[in-house]
Amino acid sequence: MATQTLIKSLKYLFTTPYTRLVPRKVKPFKTEKIRGAHILDMNKCTGCSMCQQVCPAACIDMVQVEGNYPQNPRKRFPRIDHSKCTFCALCVEYCPVGALSMTTRTGYELFTIDKNTTLKSPLELCRIEGEVTVTKEDFVVGITPVKLGEVPLKRGE
Repeated sequence: MATQTLIKSLKYLFTTPYTRLVPRKVKPFKTEKIRGAHILDMNKCTGCSMCQQVCPAACIDMVQVEGNYPQNPRKRFPRIDHSKCTFCALCVEYCPVGALSMTTRTGYELFTIDKNTTLKSPLELCRIEGEVTVTKEDFVVGITPVKLGEVPLKRGE
């Protein structure tokens, strides 16, 4: 057992490491459902702060924005700190109106030397570029409603 581990360790000791040269040498690897920077649709947001409540990293806080938003009488919108964000997409999943989405902008596209630029105001979240990849519809699973009084069938029946 120990011999096999030692042989495997020596084998990997003499192989070349796999390293991607980022940011300008090689484009980053991205999938079709990659979770990157957030986009906020201010015309849909109701200011319910559900995104703030479900965020495990506590990177979302609600701030006031001036303007005319009839669906949001308190004019409160999410502000996201990308330096704290884990890009888990819980905010997108739990948003009741689908106002938040995620884009392809990740990694070196969000990289900055100045940490003050990672705090994105609601107006900045509206202007983030990139292809939208994750929306609320990606989390909706086909659930068949059960009428009151009906007993759902067990598997195999």
